[in-house]
Amino acid sequence: MDSQVINSPQRINIAIAGLGNVASSLIEGIYFYRQNREFDEGLLFPTVNGYLVRDIEVVAAFDISSQKVGRPVHEAIYQSPNNFVHIKGVSVESNALVFRGPTLDGNPPHLAELVNESSVEPVDVVTVLRDYRVHVLLNLLPTGSIQATEFYARAAVEAGCAFINCIPTVLAQRHDFQALFSQRKLPILGDDIKSQIGTTILHRALLHLLESRGAKLCKTSQLNIGGNTDFANFVFRAETKLASKRKSLEQYVQGAEFHVGHHYDPTRGPLKTAFIELEASVFGSSDVRISVRLDSDDKPNAAGSICDLVRFAKTALDKGIAGYIPEVCAFYMKSPPDPMDDLQALDLIRTRWVTQ
Repeated sequence: MDSQVINSPQRINIAIAGLGNVASSLIEGIYFYRQNREFDEGLLFPTVNGYLVRDIEVVAAFDISSQKVGRPVHEAIYQSPNNFVHIKGVSVESNALVFRGPTLDGNPPHLAELVNESSVEPVDVVTVLRDYRVHVLLNLLPTGSIQATEFYARAAVEAGCAFINCIPTVLAQRHDFQALFSQRKLPILGDDIKSQIGTTILHRALLHLLESRGAKLCKTSQLNIGGNTDFANFVFRAETKLASKRKSLEQYVQGAEFHVGHHYDPTRGPLKTAFIELEASVFGSSDVRISVRLDSDDKPNAAGSICDLVRFAKTALDKGIAGYIPEVCAFYMKSPPDPMDDLQALDLIRTRWVTQ
């Protein structure tokens, strides 16, 4: 890694724990905006306090796969079982190394059938974070990785990094971790990333519409079907994911009957299909039924939100703002420490955080 890149005052040095599909889409997206400098479509915030998407630099990654450990990032992201939809015409040039991280609970038996573990000894994660002057550590481990998430969060604290918990493991909501990051004057953002236009935000928008128009919700459901390793993992470890989604909907459901579910269908490959159903009553108890289908690749969808979070985390570091940031977590996370209305959170972000 070029030391001039690591030391560049405009660069945001990030490390990634878990070089799966979301991480790979994120990396391709960074290079897309780097190689198309006049293009800013698809970005809610092209600039966050002077930081552009192309200023994000992956300087290290941690994984356990024998297919990825020891490889440069530009090779590792295309190794099996990764199966994300590629951005056409993008050339990923990152020579950042993929280091062997600790396994802990990050590769349960059902995922071990898809991921062969590297025989290399795990590195000292704190030392790598320090040596590569990492500003922000992203947690993109498989859902259900509780011990591994805590390990990387503590490593971030010891190394002096901001931490973004993109998975459903409860972390930023925990008072002990909030205190730990606050004491070290470091930001922590979490938990469980909302996609840019995903099932959760679409479902919330529909529920908000009913509420704002005086309709009474009778019942609602959400079913997600996908064929990547995330959905394969949900077959056995969906508890935290389902709890996170339920929490994200609770403030709008207000006691009505509702259901959230996942189904793994390997024939769908990287794509996801979601079905949202709502039943409500309006004037004179007249019935209204809404059915919505969403087809998307969740990976770039999530990566768009992560690009914003990385820049907010670096801005917080620059300004000495520690702990969790309520409005940022509420807008970008399914299970934030302090839930709030999406539009209210967005207005606070624009007022307090975004300058052009």
